[in-house]
Amino acid sequence: MSQCKVWLDNYNGQFYPGVQIQGKVVLNFDSDTKLRKVVVKILCHEHTEWMGTERYYDSQENQHKSRDTLFKGDNDVFSTEQILYGGLSGTTSLSRGQHMYPFTITLPNNLPGTYNGEYGSVSYRLLAIVDRPMAFDYEDQLIFVVVAPITLNTQATPELEAPSSYSEEKTICCWCCAQGPLSMDVNLPKKTLVSGETVNITARLTNMSNTNVEGINLQLIQKIICLTNEPSREEKETSNILVDINEVGLGAHGEHTYNFSVMLPANVPIPNFTECKLFKVEYVYKVVAKLPSVHKNLEVYMYPVVGNILSNQGYQGGFIPPSGGFVPITPPSGFDPGARYPPPVGGVPVYPQLAPTAPPADYNPKAQEAAGMAGGNAPSELPPPSYDSLNMN
Repeated sequence: MSQCKVWLDNYNGQFYPGVQIQGKVVLNFDSDTKLRKVVVKILCHEHTEWMGTERYYDSQENQHKSRDTLFKGDNDVFSTEQILYGGLSGTTSLSRGQHMYPFTITLPNNLPGTYNGEYGSVSYRLLAIVDRPMAFDYEDQLIFVVVAPITLNTQATPELEAPSSYSEEKTICCWCCAQGPLSMDVNLPKKTLVSGETVNITARLTNMSNTNVEGINLQLIQKIICLTNEPSREEKETSNILVDINEVGLGAHGEHTYNFSVMLPANVPIPNFTECKLFKVEYVYKVVAKLPSVHKNLEVYMYPVVGNILSNQGYQGGFIPPSGGFVPITPPSGFDPGARYPPPVGGVPVYPQLAPTAPPADYNPKAQEAAGMAGGNAPSELPPPSYDSLNMN
C-alpha cells in the first residue's frame, strides 16, 4: 500500500512564533505514481460553536417563533504551503519505492497561541499532501502546539506605565431623604500586569452617609469573548476570577484607606489571540463597596493590560509549580528567544504527547508496510487541555 507520512525533526512539545519548523515528508509507493505535486502545509484555524436560540418568522402561521440552533464560527488565522516536488500546473510522476523530502518553514512572529476552551479552540496542523490527478490524494497530518507568550515591551507607553486614579461617588437615599455622599478613589501604580507580579492598589473610601459599608472587595476578572459567523453573528463570554480580595467595611461618617496587594498567580493561563477574529480577551479590576441590600453598591472599574513579560524590565515574574496542569517548558534546541520571550514561562500548559518527532532509528518503510504500518506516526487525536480542567486555586 502506498503511504505518505510527515515527520517533525525539532519538535519537543511546542513551537514559538518566529521559529523554524524542520521536518520531512516520506513517501512509499508500491508502483509508479502520477501526481501534480507534493506539498506541505501549515494551518492555524480558529473555531467556535454552541447551541443557542434564534427567532424566525413562520410564514404559514404568520407569527414569530423560536428554535434551537447551532451557532458556529470558522476562520483560518494563518496558512502557508511549500511545494516539495512538482509544480503549480501540469503533471509529473514518481517511481516505485521510497522518496524523502526535507522542509523548513519559518513561523511568523504575530501568531496566536494554541487555545482550547468551552466554546471553541485555536489549533495548528501540519499537513503533507500528494496531489494526484483523477484519484484520491495521499495525505497525512500532525497536530502541534504553539506557545505565544504576550510581551508588553511592544505595547508599553508612558500612559500605561504611569500611575492613574479612578473615582466614583453616589448619594445614598433613605425613602425620600438624601444622606451624605459615599465616594471611593482608587489609585493604580501602573496599568500593566504580568504573571507572577505583585501590584499594590490603594482605595480611599469616604462615607459621609448614615449607612454602614458592609465590606469592600477587589477582583481581577478575565473575560474571554467568543464570536460566531453562522447562521448569524453571536457572542458568548466566559469570566474567570483570577484575584479575589475582601476587606472589612466602614461605618457611617467614616474614612479609611485600603491597601490591596494584587498578585497574578504564575500558573494562570494568559491566552494570546493575536490576529484572531473569533476570540478576544479582556481584563478588568473591579472594586466594590458593598452596601445593605436595599441600596446599590458603589463600584469602580479599571482595565489593565495583562501579559507574560514586564515592559522594559525583562521577565521578573516567578514560576510556581502547581498541581493543576502546568510545568515550565524549555524552548526548542537552538531557539534564541532574544528580548521578546522569557526562558521557561510560568503559566504555559502541559500538552499531551503528540506524534514522534523523527523516524525511529530502526525505521524500515518496507517492514512497516508489511505490518500494515502498525505503530506508525499517526496524528494525535488528543486536543490541548481545556482551561476549565486547570486548577488555578
